Amino acid sequence: MFEKRITVNVRAADELGRHRIVRQLRTLPGVGVVRGDEDAAVDILVMGRQDDAAPDELRRLARAGRAPLVVVAEELGETELMAVAEYGVRSVLWGDRLTPGRLSRAVHQAAGCCPRVPMSAALV
Repeated sequence: MFEKRITVNVRAADELGRHRIVRQLRTLPGVGVVRGDEDAAVDILVMGRQDDAAPDELRRLARAGRAPLVVVAEELGETELMAVAEYGVRSVLWGDRLTPGRLSRAVHQAAGCCPRVPMSAALV
């Protein structure tokens, strides 16, 4: 189905939230999860409700420009949503509506396997 595996690095302050995303990613065909500073084709940042460090991590990842960025958020206010768009995040997924299909679509789009869509359409 896929010629090359898409490697994904999941970053989160909350280890339980990180493991929830990793568990879903491992069920997806053509997607592999890497840890730490290993090079990945896509970075996923999990932003929790009480995650005060998430905006700084988002800024750091966006400025590093190593890999396209997907955000999984529990909730985002208008200010955070504007920052997400400003930093070039490819997709925003809402944590309470996260499905393997939506996660797969966001990862493949960020990796360049799908045509790019405007940010407003990428908010799934």
